[in-house]
Amino acid sequence: MTARSAGAVSCLRVAVIGTGSAGLRHLQALRALPDVEPVAVPVRRPRVAELAGEGYAGCGSVREAAEAGVRAAIIATDTGRHVEDALAAVACGMDLLIEKPVAATLADAQRLGREAARLGRRVWVGCTIRFSESLGAAREHLPEIGRIHSVRVECQSYLPDWRPSRPYRDTYAARPGEGGVLLDLVHEIDYTSWLFGWPQALHAQLANTGILGIAEEEAADLQWTTPGGARVSMALDYVTRPARRRLQACGERGTIEWDGLRGTVSLEPATGPGRVWPSSQTRDDTFRLQAEAFLKAVAGGPADPRLATLDEGARAVAVCEAARRSGRSRREEAVRA
Repeated sequence: MTARSAGAVSCLRVAVIGTGSAGLRHLQALRALPDVEPVAVPVRRPRVAELAGEGYAGCGSVREAAEAGVRAAIIATDTGRHVEDALAAVACGMDLLIEKPVAATLADAQRLGREAARLGRRVWVGCTIRFSESLGAAREHLPEIGRIHSVRVECQSYLPDWRPSRPYRDTYAARPGEGGVLLDLVHEIDYTSWLFGWPQALHAQLANTGILGIAEEEAADLQWTTPGGARVSMALDYVTRPARRRLQACGERGTIEWDGLRGTVSLEPATGPGRVWPSSQTRDDTFRLQAEAFLKAVAGGPADPRLATLDEGARAVAVCEAARRSGRSRREEAVRA
């Protein structure tokens, strides 16, 4: 341990494995919580000293973190490493929160589930959008529009704009087996299924136009029917400007729209005046709320319904795999969760 290792021993020590952009957000979220000491476990050992300069305790490996008393961890490495890093952590007695997607394949997610169950460890998946105040308002008011008959979901942006200081082809989003819009934008699959029910089968069209020069799909259009009979259509892509992230649900008594970039929800009823709910919540706020829910669950408290389970994380990956099969077969494919 370095940095604050001699600090208050009463603090709960929580490791963050992987200290890229997502890992740093998790470290900051944990540092904002009372009686919690975040412990950085970077992929590159020299980063321990760098992060010590920012006031973070650090360890060079998961084993070192376990020996320092860490019993809970957040996995924030690249997607291709998630399962191996998670297996190492559960073997050291840690309960986990794993960044989305939980794994690159359903088989790997299931392998992790079996091993975590064997060792008696608990695993959740980091789906921070579930902790969005504005999405929560949309969820709360859905009953007001009655039976829902259609849902439209869009998450479209331009990949090179995400991190202008880093070549986008060097990121996991562009790598074969790790990237592509299905796995990378799996938030949309997760929250749509959380709100309206998981699909049993779907149809998808995938496209790689060559605009970005990446190996995996640049765009995906999915369609399925919810357990309640609503038609879902979803558009995901890396090639749209300006960016958009939104949900529209149409029902027998009105329409609800969620704008994820502006943080607003609007309700247009069939009769009467419409209403709008704004939110000033920041992205960091959602990370902090998710961290609080994770640590309460680790402590044995009731699980926050917004906290995605390992089973739900695996189901989301299964939806991605069904979409890729459908893109190849050009027909509807079952979701093999």
